[in-house]
Amino acid sequence: MNNIKFTFEFPWALFLLIPVLALILVPWFMIPRERRRGFRKTVPAILHSLLGVSLVFILAGAGLSWVGSPPDRGEKPETEETRDKFLLVADSEAEAEKILPFLPEDADADIRVPNQVPLSLADLNRYRKVILLGVSADDLPERFGDQLALYVEDGGHVLAAGGEHGLSLGNMKGTAYETLLPVSFEYSAEKGDSVALFLIIDTSNSMSDPDTLGRSAKLSMAKQGTIRCIETLNAEDTVGIISFSDSAVLRSPLVPATETEKAVLSRVVSSLETNGGTIYTGALQRARRELSASDARVHHVIFLSDGEPSDGKYDEKTVRLMVDEGVTLSTIAIGYSSPILEDMAAQGGGRTYLVENVEDLPDVMLSETETVLADPLKLTETAVIRPGGIPTDLPALQGYVGTTLKENADLALETETGDPLFAEWTVGGGSASAFASDLAGDWTARWRETNPGRRMLRQIFAEGIGTASEEPEEETPLVLSEPETRTWTDLLFPFGLLLLILSLADIAVRRLRWKDILRMFGRV
Repeated sequence: MNNIKFTFEFPWALFLLIPVLALILVPWFMIPRERRRGFRKTVPAILHSLLGVSLVFILAGAGLSWVGSPPDRGEKPETEETRDKFLLVADSEAEAEKILPFLPEDADADIRVPNQVPLSLADLNRYRKVILLGVSADDLPERFGDQLALYVEDGGHVLAAGGEHGLSLGNMKGTAYETLLPVSFEYSAEKGDSVALFLIIDTSNSMSDPDTLGRSAKLSMAKQGTIRCIETLNAEDTVGIISFSDSAVLRSPLVPATETEKAVLSRVVSSLETNGGTIYTGALQRARRELSASDARVHHVIFLSDGEPSDGKYDEKTVRLMVDEGVTLSTIAIGYSSPILEDMAAQGGGRTYLVENVEDLPDVMLSETETVLADPLKLTETAVIRPGGIPTDLPALQGYVGTTLKENADLALETETGDPLFAEWTVGGGSASAFASDLAGDWTARWRETNPGRRMLRQIFAEGIGTASEEPEEETPLVLSEPETRTWTDLLFPFGLLLLILSLADIAVRRLRWKDILRMFGRV
């Protein structure tokens, strides 16, 4: 037996030590010094402190884990042979069933929705591998991530897949899941994803008014925000500007965001003036036409207005066509909550903002632009290669979630733009891996329909650290290291026994009679 670790199933409960010890020791210290020196004063304080610590340890689920077999136990420790199932966590059973043909032939699968996952380490240790099929951290129990990390430390294997609600899109950034996985969710598009951005600015008469708080004119702040957005873009990006009131005006077609063009665009923006009413339709249609001619990998529109359209509607058909063509749309409402702008952003796959203080508008516009530049959701067709630019015969992906490879992680597959697709690493006695696409959804549908894709899926679902290969003869991953088996046991009985012994010792030291004890509980 070696590598013993003292663990807690509910580590947050250890914070109870502070009030428990305070309740025990503060009254003792309040006794005059000459009265607390005696045996019958000091020893009970020590015993009560140990009682309190033991009780808190029991509440925190204290336990021991070790590599190998304990010398004094007869039962068989948990090993890979006793882990006979795969745990598939998916939003629906139908989704999980799509990957069943690609699991190892001897594997049984236990399918759970996120809110029904096992939460104890003992239950998790019954599984050979835990697979998260694009589920959101928001839908999983709060402490499941910490338990999953302990499971991997104890020799388990975890695979987390992307999807529209997976990885960073499922709010896993900054959580135990990101710590466990071989990829970071800090992501930027500097590796070659060019952006085509259209800024649509309301120049109706109301934009010359101050905001509802009586501060700066709305158009003046919109100009500042637009210029800051433009300054943020890289030279490989393109940007265009449309203003609208009663009609839409193309102020600038898409042009490269070079320093020269940025200076020209700043003058164009500065010259904008207000006039007329508010009609959305023409501006959206013009932006769609301009973006359809762009070969950038990311197409996005920021639509800014301070009022509902005069005709009470927007062109829903144009927004749907934009989404079909890979264009996303975000909206900014100045000074009021707009159901129409909220619906536009929801239909357009973007974000919506309410700016009540117009002086915050430049920061909001800049934040949205930076979000677009670092948006991890990639919905364009992407070829799959091996590290070093080696091509594969795998079908192209229809989407993935952008991530950043961590130091010491093994990269098996990547996208043609250099983003990690399948990465693995060793954690304690087990392993964790991440697949940036969706595995059971539309993004990898062609993988499940072709021989190269099927072979690769079998590689990905096999447990252990390995280098995935699309060659037919490489049906199982190359194991780089044999994981150690870690066994865990709780310490509830030992601490409970200690609690009883300390209680009896306290009774003996204080020479309490049964009548005194019963009086404490109100029985006499």
